[in-house]
Amino acid sequence: MSETKEMIALAEALEIVERQLAGTALPTEIIPARQALYLTIVENQIARLDLPPFNKSAMDGYAIPAGDEQEEYHVIETIPAGGIPCKKLTPGTAAKIMTGAPVPDGTEKVIMVEQTYETDGKVRILSPAKATNICQKGEDVHTGDVILHAPAVLGPLEIANLISVGITEVKVTKPLRVALLATGSEIVDSHDQLRPGKIMNSNGPMLDSLCQKYSLKVVSNTIVTDDRDVTVSALREALNNANIVVLSGGVSVGDFDFVTEAMKQVGLQLHFNRVAIKPGKPMTFASSGQKAVFGLPGNPVAVYLMFHLFVLYAARLMAGEKPKVRYVTLPLACDFHRRRAERMAYLPCRLTPDGLLEPISYHGSAHLQALMGSDGFFIVPKDVTDLSAGEKVSYLSIKGSFE
Repeated sequence: MSETKEMIALAEALEIVERQLAGTALPTEIIPARQALYLTIVENQIARLDLPPFNKSAMDGYAIPAGDEQEEYHVIETIPAGGIPCKKLTPGTAAKIMTGAPVPDGTEKVIMVEQTYETDGKVRILSPAKATNICQKGEDVHTGDVILHAPAVLGPLEIANLISVGITEVKVTKPLRVALLATGSEIVDSHDQLRPGKIMNSNGPMLDSLCQKYSLKVVSNTIVTDDRDVTVSALREALNNANIVVLSGGVSVGDFDFVTEAMKQVGLQLHFNRVAIKPGKPMTFASSGQKAVFGLPGNPVAVYLMFHLFVLYAARLMAGEKPKVRYVTLPLACDFHRRRAERMAYLPCRLTPDGLLEPISYHGSAHLQALMGSDGFFIVPKDVTDLSAGEKVSYLSIKGSFE
């Protein structure tokens, strides 16, 4: 294992991760599409159906025949969604039709129900329709179209689109196996175990929940005390059972930080252990073959951010994707100042209704509660101490629309 103490830029660190992990060959399996949330397809997905599968009504109304503009029609049938037309339209006749139902052959347009008045089996047209109000067969998707190019991760919309065109099974990479190690003799899992000097283990449950959110399979989630031999043993066991090992804490330079030493002892190649980012400076990455090990800082805000910037990025690479961290540029809601600027900084903020980024009260990387009131992070570049209200900055959104 190489010894590295040089602090590198975030972009360089991500390039190293990509260089080491791109091309990882994970096993695959065929599973129901509805069970493939946040897994990665390995084959292009080809539509098996036209969408719409037939000419259908775009709204509730009355189907009238082509070339037959009249003020009143005789209603010959009602066609519900899921039903089919049973009678042929002829001049002077119309079919009452529901949204999504197939239109009868020869239908020119559907008059929306709001523009009609029906009584005694007849419908009067109150105002003529300008649009046909018919969705044509195959106007959205044709059989044989590529719906999704591989590799791609399946979110709720992707799954819905696949199923809508008749794709009910997909070939995906098997979920990555992740082992979580929360290091620190001070952390406990139970309130009953709290003693002076002890704190609750928040990193372990947070990482577990994040892994579940992105369909990463957590095979173990344990606390590791600040002991060199215990750390080595726990890391070795984790490597035997997982594709990715994530440690939180123990990566700094304190007397009881043994993670980098343990990495060396189990034969991992250390790629970096200092990144010019705040929070997250002691971010550490090592690997062995197709296994990745991440040593995250101990403070929970840094853990949360580094999971999204590094662990999730690596998981996507290992699944065969070409991930890209997505930033947008938005203006700040107020002036911002910081005293030190030797590293780029990620600061929690909320997005205002008018599209401004509002920094929230934040006491540093141990202030986990601050994240509950944030929508993401705005980025202050290295060597920048002051930003003015209205100045545009990069913004990383992490929470969903309704979180």
